[in-house]
Amino acid sequence: MKGKKENNKKFFDIVNKWVLFPSGGALIFFVLLGVFIPETFAAGADHALGFVLKYFTWFITPACFGMVIFCLWAGFSKYGSIKLGGADAEPTMSKPVWFAIALTSGIAVGINYYGVYEPLSFAYNPPEFLGVAVMSESAILNALKYTFLHWCFHPYAIYTSVGICLVFLIYNAKKDYRVCTALYPLLGDKTYGPIGNFIDSLSIFAIIAGIGTSLGFATLQIARGLDIIVGFESNAFSWLVIIGLTTIVYTISSISGLHKGITYISNLNTVLYFFVLVFSFVVIDPIGVVELTITSIGQYLNQFLDMSLYLDPIMRTGWVGANNVFFNTWWIVFAPLIGLFLVKLAYGRTIREFVTVNLIAPVIFSFGWFGIFGGGAIILEKFHGTQIGKAISEIGSDMSLYAFFNELPISKLMNPIALLIVILSFITLAESMTMSIAAMTLKEFKDETGEASPPRIVSVFWGVVMALVAYVLLITGGTAALQTSSIVCGLPLCVLIVFMMVSHYKAMKSLYKFDIYSRGDLKVYDTEEKSRLEGVSLKDS
Repeated sequence: MKGKKENNKKFFDIVNKWVLFPSGGALIFFVLLGVFIPETFAAGADHALGFVLKYFTWFITPACFGMVIFCLWAGFSKYGSIKLGGADAEPTMSKPVWFAIALTSGIAVGINYYGVYEPLSFAYNPPEFLGVAVMSESAILNALKYTFLHWCFHPYAIYTSVGICLVFLIYNAKKDYRVCTALYPLLGDKTYGPIGNFIDSLSIFAIIAGIGTSLGFATLQIARGLDIIVGFESNAFSWLVIIGLTTIVYTISSISGLHKGITYISNLNTVLYFFVLVFSFVVIDPIGVVELTITSIGQYLNQFLDMSLYLDPIMRTGWVGANNVFFNTWWIVFAPLIGLFLVKLAYGRTIREFVTVNLIAPVIFSFGWFGIFGGGAIILEKFHGTQIGKAISEIGSDMSLYAFFNELPISKLMNPIALLIVILSFITLAESMTMSIAAMTLKEFKDETGEASPPRIVSVFWGVVMALVAYVLLITGGTAALQTSSIVCGLPLCVLIVFMMVSHYKAMKSLYKFDIYSRGDLKVYDTEEKSRLEGVSLKDS
């Protein structure tokens, strides 16, 4: 593999300077702003985000809805039968392992942080345009509906859309392992010139800024857990220890290859996810949780079109922009690199399987996760007089998961398990992004089976950079401002994803040009037809 052969070369001999320097320079500039003039930086970032939300909500909202439709078309049209890597390609991992890595490498940090916090917060603070009372039936059902809107179909469709646009071209057209590759059917060889370098630089800057803030939030949640369990106070020193140790683990894991560290950690994390889900479901109120979750899913699906496209045009409360559009733009910031990472898991699978594992299966899991944790927390507050909401308001949102387990039996066992889940989620997100960013920074990197690894020196470099960004932002209070800045990048990236989808459509309509295995004849992917022809061939011989 090219990545392995380049391990012994010097750093600047193998990286694409036109991608590294612009993204790295922009990142350093914005981090320094956050350190030395945090108030001015925050004000500027808020103004920029306000501009995006005010003038482009009309574009971002239907574009994200369109990504859901795009995924369903790509997966379940006749093109869904296309096998990634050719008709004879064999998968490199089982479906359960594939699902575990895909799930934990995406929004795992987010569901830990928001699983209890967001539904409970919405129940206590319902959107003004709904006109409902706090903790009323309508407020509770809407709390879960809008949580599902933020964490189910939309985020996974955004990630999967980018993955679809890349995975076909990387495996079946043998193009470079880069985000800009998705535009090859539109731009041709110009893709790998200045335009492609700009796209890759923007994607790397946005994801590093985004991961810096996500890892910052995860660090706070880990520190809170250590404070509760062993009295290791949450402060600048504990944050340094946490980030330092986790950086060592996720960097080693990322350079060990896809089938070693990442697989083991993702599998363990997924097992723990299902354990805490089953435990919480059983000890809270199984019937109540099932009834509330099913009712909320029903309302969410029934009103999916309305909720997905609602822009609050009359009351103009600002809630839709601050929540629906904010979350969608946040997912868009992560989408290019997460989509690129999902490519590595899909060799030997069909596009239909790609959509099923990366979109359908995680949505089902998210229904259960937010239904049990969010719905369970609401049931505890509404019917059992617990103090989860009070603990969150007094201590902070990083307390939400631990406050939830404090109300359940054997909390002294469950809180350490919750802490371990948060740590593993931190590691899986960071290691998957380290691998993708490192590969995309290279002058040339092809991954024909999903098993090629970038040189270790580049992976270590980006692993350390992510850690430094997270720590500097935490100790200077610049996390929120950099998050806001990275979200502003979501607007051009949203435009980019729209062009990616157009590009994929063009590729499907011109398979004879881009699919080197079928040259436009999809019958080569028909397993029954292939078996019949092989049988005829054996008879003839």
